[in-house]
Amino acid sequence: MQLDAFGAGPDSSAESRLQEADAVPPGSPNFREEREELEWLLRHPEMVRSANLVRFLSFICNRYFDGESDEIREYSIAVEALGRKATSFDSHVDPIVRVTARALRKKLDEIYKSDGKDRALQVVLPVGHYVPQFVRTPQPGGPAEGAGDEAQQARNVHWLAAHRRVMVQSGLVLVALAGVFVAGYFFGQHAGHSPVSVSHSFNWGQPVWSDEFNGATGQAPDPAKWTFQTGNNDGWGNHELEIYCAPRGPNPRGCNPRRPNAFLDGAGHLVLRAERNAEGDWTSARMTTSGLKDFQYGRIEARMRMPVGPGLWPSFWMLGADFRKVGWPASGSVDIVENVSETPRTNGLGPQMIRATVHGPRYYGANGLWHDFMLPDGGRVDDSSFHTYGIIWSPGMIQFYVDDPANVYFVQDANDIPAGGQWVFNHPFSLVLNLAVGGDWPGDPDASTPNPADMVVDYVRVYKIPAVPAPSIMWQPVHVKSGASVASLVSLQARQYAGRVLLSCTTQPATATCSLATSVVNFSDTLSQEDTLTLATESFSDKGRTTAAPGHYKVTITATTMSGNRSQLTVPFEVTGGG
Repeated sequence: MQLDAFGAGPDSSAESRLQEADAVPPGSPNFREEREELEWLLRHPEMVRSANLVRFLSFICNRYFDGESDEIREYSIAVEALGRKATSFDSHVDPIVRVTARALRKKLDEIYKSDGKDRALQVVLPVGHYVPQFVRTPQPGGPAEGAGDEAQQARNVHWLAAHRRVMVQSGLVLVALAGVFVAGYFFGQHAGHSPVSVSHSFNWGQPVWSDEFNGATGQAPDPAKWTFQTGNNDGWGNHELEIYCAPRGPNPRGCNPRRPNAFLDGAGHLVLRAERNAEGDWTSARMTTSGLKDFQYGRIEARMRMPVGPGLWPSFWMLGADFRKVGWPASGSVDIVENVSETPRTNGLGPQMIRATVHGPRYYGANGLWHDFMLPDGGRVDDSSFHTYGIIWSPGMIQFYVDDPANVYFVQDANDIPAGGQWVFNHPFSLVLNLAVGGDWPGDPDASTPNPADMVVDYVRVYKIPAVPAPSIMWQPVHVKSGASVASLVSLQARQYAGRVLLSCTTQPATATCSLATSVVNFSDTLSQEDTLTLATESFSDKGRTTAAPGHYKVTITATTMSGNRSQLTVPFEVTGGG
C-alpha cells in the first residue's frame, strides 16, 4: 500500500480517527498557561537528554506563540532548528524532520503517561502536522478550567485519546515513504520485550581529586591546587569591570593585600569576594588549576552558594588546557554553572535560574550551546544550604546536573554541534572559579549590588567514572534504492545500569550516509532501549549532490558509555538500482 509521509495511507482508519478527533477541539488555554507548560517540558529530564527534541519543540512552539504557524514547515524546522544547511537541505533525501517529529510524539506520549499525567495542559503534535496544540485535560476534583461542563470535559478526553491512538498506531505502522522509505520502519516501541527496571544508584567511589577548603580563617587556598589570574586584561573579552587580585605574590594596582579577595573562612569554605575599593574600583578573584592539574573526563562538581545582585557574575567552569596554543574558542570551554541577575537592562536569569553552556568553534559567546535550569521547590542560587552543580564528562558527551548526578537536566554531545563546528572536549581541561563584576551579559553594578559580595564554595571534587559495560546492538540489514532513503529500528540491550549512552554511526563507502533519531539513549531505568537509524543514498555538499551507486555497503553503529566503554556492530546492506 502506498503510504503518505507520516505513515498513514489515504484510506487509513487512523486518518479518519484523526479527522474525527479534530472535529471537536478542546477549550482554549491562555498564553501564560501554554508558555508555562512548554517551559515545564523543556526542563523535563526525559526531554532535555535530546538537544534535537528541545530545539524542535522550542522552535515550533515559539513560532506558534508569535502567531507564525504558517511558517512552521519542514524546511524551516530543518534549517532553523536542526542545523541543516539552507543551501543543500532536501526533504526528499534527508528525513531528519519527520524522524525527529516521530521521536517527539513518542516522547510527549511517554511523559504525559507518567510524570505529566496530572498536568492541566498537554502539548500534542498531531500526526501529519508540525503546528503544536495545547490541550486542556480534566483535573480530578472538579471540572477543568475552561472546559465549561461535563460534556466539554468528555470531548477533551475523547480528542486527546484519539490523537494518542493515532500517534501510537502511526509509530507502530510498517511504513514505506513513497520515493524515500522502502523498508520497514518501527519507531519507539520495544519490540517483543518489556522494559526491565534497574536501580538508579551508582557507586562513584571516592574523589580522585578534591579541595574541601579546610583550613584556618583567612588562610589562602592551597597553592598546590590553585593559581590565580590577576588584572583586568581589557575586560577579559566581556567588558568586565573587576580587577582580579591574588592572595599572595605581586598584584596590580587597586588590590589590597590586607583585604584578600580569596580566602578560607575557617568553617570549611572558600570565599571569593567582590568588593569595591576606596577608589571606586571593583576587585575580585579568579582561580584556576591551570599549570597544576588538568582533567580529562569524569564527574566534576562544586557545592556552592552564589551572590545575587546587579552586575555580579559568579561562575564555575572549565577551559581547554591547550588554550595558550590554539586560543579560544578552539580550545573549548564549558560553563558548568553561571548566574546573573535579571534587571531591566539585561537578559538575566534571576536568583532561581542557572545556565550551562559549551563553547567551541562556530558556537561560542552569545552563540554558545546553552540551557537554562530553574532550581526546584523555590530554590535559589544564594540558598544558605548551598547547591551542587556538576557534569558527567565522557568521550563525545557532557551531562549537566544539579544536586544529584542522577538529576541530569541538560545533555550535550558531539552530534549536536552545528554545521562547520567541532567537538573540542575530548582532551584535557583545567578548572576555573571566578566572580566577575559587570560585562556584556550582567551589565553594570548599581547601588543595590551587595558590597562586598561573596561566592562561597564548600568543595570542588572530581570523580573517576567507574567502568560501565556498553550495551549490545542489534540491527537487521535493509535494502535501499539508489537516490532514496530508508529508516529501520536499532535495538540495544544493557547487561546492567548504563545511564546515558552515546550512539553514532558511519557508512562505507561514504557516498551512502546514516543518521540516528537520537544520539543519546537513556538506560537510567531500563536495560532495553531502541533508536531509529536512517540510511540515505543522496547527500549534498558545496560540490553539489552525490548519489550512492548500486552496490554493497556497510554501516557501523557504535555505542559509548559514560566510562568510554564501547560496543560496535557492523552490518552490510545493499543499495539497489533506482526506479
